[in-house]
Parts: sequence; C-alpha cells; structure tokens
Amino acid sequence: ERPPQCQPLVDPLILKYQQMRETVRIERSVYNDFELAAESKRESIVKERKQKFPPKNKYDLPEYFSSADEKALMDPVQNDDYLPLKPPETSADDKKSVNLIKPYSSVFLIVKSESGWTFPQKFVEKESSLEEAAVAAVEGHPSNNDLTVQVSSGLPISVHTNKYSKKYQQHTNRTGVKTFFMKSKLSNGNFSGDSFKWCTKDELKDFVAKDVLKCVEPCLK
Repeated sequence: ERPPQCQPLVDPLILKYQQMRETVRIERSVYNDFELAAESKRESIVKERKQKFPPKNKYDLPEYFSSADEKALMDPVQNDDYLPLKPPETSADDKKSVNLIKPYSSVFLIVKSESGWTFPQKFVEKESSLEEAAVAAVEGHPSNNDLTVQVSSGLPISVHTNKYSKKYQQHTNRTGVKTFFMKSKLSNGNFSGDSFKWCTKDELKDFVAKDVLKCVEPCLK
C-alpha cells in the first residue's frame, strides 16, 4: 500500500496573504461571473482527481484536466446548475445587444471618437472617485440609451501613465496624465446609434488603435 501523503500546516499569515493576492487577482481580471465559476469548478475537479489518482513518482505527470474537459466545462448548457449569472432573454432583432455577443464572456464597450474607436473616458474631478468617474463616462455618453452600470471594484484592472514632453509640460503646467481602466457590470439598457460596439477581448484589436490597446494588454492575457 502507498503511504499517506502528509502536508505541513500553512502559516495563517501566509494563508491570509495568499487569499489577499487571489482577491486582487480576481478584481483586476476581466473575467465575468461565468468564467470565474468555471475556474473554481476546474480547480475543484483537478483537486479531487489528484486526491483520487496521485502521481506515482516525481516523473509521473498525469493529465488531470483534458481539452475535452475544458470544452465541456465552458458549455453553459452543461453547467447551468452552478452558473451564478444567467443572461436574460433578448429579442433577436436587437443585433447590438450585449446579451447576444457571447453572453458567457466578458465584453468591452468601445465608442467612436474623432481619433477612432476607444473606451469611454472622463477626467476625474478632484471631488470625485474613480468609480464615480467611470460610471459618469458611460452613463453620460451622448449615445447612452438608458444604460446603467455598476463598478465591480474600486481597484482598476489597469493603469497607464503618459508622460508629457518638456515643452508640453511647460505649456500645461502638468507632467502627464494617468488613465485608470475600471471593470463594471451592466445593470440594464444599452447604447443607441452606430457610435458604439460591444467587443470581446479578441475583437478589440480589430477596432482599437495599438497604442490604446497597449494600455490594457496586461489584463487581457
């Protein structure tokens, strides 16, 4: 018989630190509720299989989660029992509805500006918070048609710093500008017209300029 595997107890401080890091990772990710639930399910499946079929030696690397498992896991029909957020039914006539664009994936709202497609943006006033500015950038947009959002976390998923040239610094009396990218949940409503798009992270590169896309690249991996 194989001897039982014993693991030393984890220091409570280390455990708390690991939990804090995991919380920050989730808040800064672009995963939606379904993707987070799928990730949690994946981890529990792997843990269960490791306990049931532990490696025979250090060279034994069994495949605890196959590509077929991954395909089944990401099928909303099969996993409806643990799906925390079920998209509401939407009319097929609403071609731009966020619920029709891969409803089980995170999507990005981009708007058309004079320089091309970009993310909704707004300067943060001294008396405002990042969350308030993010909501105002979306809900105050001219194309907004009763769309309301709720910021998921006060922690930005990405921060980009643009330092001005010395000449421009003297002209504006500012050294540069910081752009904070916030993650939100759609409550209801939508935009109207042709000046907006709902994109998946893979579709962003087809519309958003490279220099803008570079700002959020870390959270798209």
